[in-house]
Amino acid sequence: MTRIFLAAGEHSGDIHGANLIRALRAIEPGIACEGLGGLLMEAAGMSLRHDLAGEAIMGFSEVLKRIVPLRRLLLDTAEYVRSSRPDALVLIDYPGFNIRLAQEAHAAGVKVIYYVSPQVWAWKKNRIHTLARCVDKMLVILPFEEKLYRDIGVDCTYVGHPLLDQVGGHVPAAPVQDEFVIGLLPGSREQEIARLMGAMLATAEGIRACYPHARFVTPCVNEVRAAQVRALAGAFPLEVRVGGMHDTLSRARFCLVASGTATLETALFDVPMIIVYKVGLINYWLARWLVRGITHIGIVNILMGRGIVPEFIQQDADAEKILPKALELIGETPGRAAMLEDFAALRALLGGKGASERAAREILACATRGGHER
Repeated sequence: MTRIFLAAGEHSGDIHGANLIRALRAIEPGIACEGLGGLLMEAAGMSLRHDLAGEAIMGFSEVLKRIVPLRRLLLDTAEYVRSSRPDALVLIDYPGFNIRLAQEAHAAGVKVIYYVSPQVWAWKKNRIHTLARCVDKMLVILPFEEKLYRDIGVDCTYVGHPLLDQVGGHVPAAPVQDEFVIGLLPGSREQEIARLMGAMLATAEGIRACYPHARFVTPCVNEVRAAQVRALAGAFPLEVRVGGMHDTLSRARFCLVASGTATLETALFDVPMIIVYKVGLINYWLARWLVRGITHIGIVNILMGRGIVPEFIQQDADAEKILPKALELIGETPGRAAMLEDFAALRALLGGKGASERAAREILACATRGGHER
């Protein structure tokens, strides 16, 4: 029986991890999966040692506040992996924690597979050499990443983006006649929601003045975040729900979206959008210093190499600036049509379905080979 230890630390990682576990179990029903992640990975069949995804934090200053418990969890997990010796350690993104765990596991002779590469092409680019020293197999989900790793001698396979499976497999609920849905998607973390919801709600007020029949919907990852959004919305008629992200996107006319995986999900559902993002001032200047050679923050814009989706960042994340562009993209305009054409090109760039299954087969093949790959 193959034994896999997995580690994911964000909501998106929990989603990808859950899909991966289901694919692993479909290929090898008796496989034993345990690790760090979230409730979705647990529901998919993983023995959850710690809900790391449920504690997701963002920004340098927020991480500093949690550094002691995170360090303790890292050391405890590394010791457990050394003593239990799984056939492979599978790491899903979350680089600040997972790269250190990879180093510990590799030094102990445990095979390390990294699924969903850290964004080494955007910031802290020297991390790619650290990864080369401690990762036996890299599985990437963006097409240009494979060459980056292969050029420095890392065994790397592009498996495709797992979101294509989720989008393709979604069956929407029966449509409501003449519904006009606007999605407000402020992210899954407490800090993101606190910083972005005000600008999104103010923009929504302007949209509502032009489209009184519009329904405004915010899907949340759990009831805690839903309660936070409801409190911030106050008297604004916002429909707040737990889950239902893809059902919301399948109905939406337009969305305001925090930077992150949700931008790619929105694009794959062919929903015109605006990216809105704001972080604390210290975090912003640190990111500006660390990130070099990247002119956009939205993954859709990075993948396409140009700004196909407008980005309103920091002081520009203001309703007066956002509203005119939002109204343009909601209406039947050339700007809306051009964005939908770009989304079709983006989908073609990402390839076909089956990423989770391809990743699972690569993991099982690597896990059952003896010794480190390099």
